[in-house]
Amino acid sequence: MLLPGDWHVHTYYSPCGRRLDDAVQPLAAPERHLARASELGLREIVFTDHFVEDPTRPGMVLFYKGSGPAILHDLRSELARCSWGAELNVYVGCETETLSTEKVGIGPELARQLDFVLAPTTHYHLPGVPQPGSEAPADVADHMLTMIASLVTKPWIDAVAHPFSERESLIGDLRAIYEAMDKVRLTDIMGELASSGIALEVNGSAITSEAMPHYGQVYAEVARLAKSMGLSFTFGSDAHDYRKVGLWPSVERWIVETGLERTDFLTMAQVRVKRLV
Repeated sequence: MLLPGDWHVHTYYSPCGRRLDDAVQPLAAPERHLARASELGLREIVFTDHFVEDPTRPGMVLFYKGSGPAILHDLRSELARCSWGAELNVYVGCETETLSTEKVGIGPELARQLDFVLAPTTHYHLPGVPQPGSEAPADVADHMLTMIASLVTKPWIDAVAHPFSERESLIGDLRAIYEAMDKVRLTDIMGELASSGIALEVNGSAITSEAMPHYGQVYAEVARLAKSMGLSFTFGSDAHDYRKVGLWPSVERWIVETGLERTDFLTMAQVRVKRLV
């Protein structure tokens, strides 16, 4: 197994994780995720529900109105009642939100109470999230770079969730956006992220998404540049359904063809060391 962990998994504590199967059972129940991870022989699973620490903040993105510290408490309480394979290590993190170039959804104090923090910068489908100035590829590219660069000053973020991804029906051809991107600026930002200790995620759902047919090709080029600049990576399936947990063969092929190796991916021990600096 190239990567024995899945560091981006959503439960039904996320607003988008509440689908039911034909037996009217939740597809994103923590216990089902744990059973699937144990069945696959995974060594690590990180629950990363969508989360902001103050959902009552004025102007908060509507998607996060039901978020807040209570969901962390409830998830941890539920996990304490679950069982899983002896080889599986279970962690609680979150996928927060980049609310502006100045603010993300959690601060450093709360981040220290979590095992892992992901921050997306391109959730353009969520009303209230910062948006590009227009649909022109150059404007979308500029905005993508501006938002990812804003994380450099927030080293309590461990990794960028699904970098540069969004449905192409919403933002246009990702290939055209990447071609319009200032590559000198992109290179500079990759170097700054590396210096801040912030990793880039390899997101299985994004790479295989039919809604983003150009993403795999574009992100392979970004990932090769990032590796050359000394960035580390994390892997997450972005599963909202226990059947999607783990590293799928098509994503493993993408990783190998892109030139990434197991040593390019962070371990939880490395995340902990970074947090002590």
